Amino acid sequence: MSKPDENKKIMYLIQQVGTLMLMQRNHVRNLGNITFDTIASHCFHVAVIAYCITRMEGFSHADGMRALSVGLLHDLAEARTGDNDFVSKNYTTMDETRAVEDQFSGFDFAEDLKKEIEEYEKRETKLSKCIKDADHIAQMYMEWTLSWQGNKLAEKWFKGDMIHRVPALHTKSAKKLVDLIKNSDPQEWWWNQFVDKGGPNLKHLNG
Repeated sequence: MSKPDENKKIMYLIQQVGTLMLMQRNHVRNLGNITFDTIASHCFHVAVIAYCITRMEGFSHADGMRALSVGLLHDLAEARTGDNDFVSKNYTTMDETRAVEDQFSGFDFAEDLKKEIEEYEKRETKLSKCIKDADHIAQMYMEWTLSWQGNKLAEKWFKGDMIHRVPALHTKSAKKLVDLIKNSDPQEWWWNQFVDKGGPNLKHLNG
C-alpha cells in the first residue's frame, strides 16, 4: 500500500502524462501547416509500431508488450523539457536525464519505469533499437500522410528522410515497413478490403 506522499507523486506523474495531450509537436513550423499530432498521439503511434517491429524481428509477445509500454513513455520527459524540433536541436541542450530523474521519483514503482526509459535512451539492446526505429517511422508516416494531402514541405522532408534517416534504421523490419508505406497511400488499408476485393462491400459505393 502506497503512502499519502507517494500517492501525490503518482498523481503528479499522471498529470504530466496528461499535458502531452495538449502539447503540439514543434515540427509544425517546418511542415508549414497544422499537423494532426500531439506528443501524446505520437507516443501512441510509436507504441503500436514498436510492438509490430519487435514481433517482426522475432521477439515474443511479452517483449512486444514491453516495447509498446516504453513507446508510450518514450517522450514523457518533454512534459518538462518541451519539444525541440530539428532546427532547435542545433542550438539547445535539453536535460532529459534530470527530467526523467524528477518524474520517476518518490513512489514505489518509479525505479522500474526509470530503468525502462534509461534502457531506451542508451540504445544498447535490440529491443530499444526497435523502439527507436518505431519513433522514426512514426515521424515519416506523419510527413508521408501530409504529403498526400498536398503539403509540399512534408513531401520534401519525407524524401529527405528516405535518404538520411532510413539508412540509419537499426532493423530490417523497419526498413521493410518504410518501403511498404512509401508505395502505399493513407487509405489503402480500407480500400483494399472494401473496394479492391469487391463483393457486397461495394454496395456502399454504388448504392
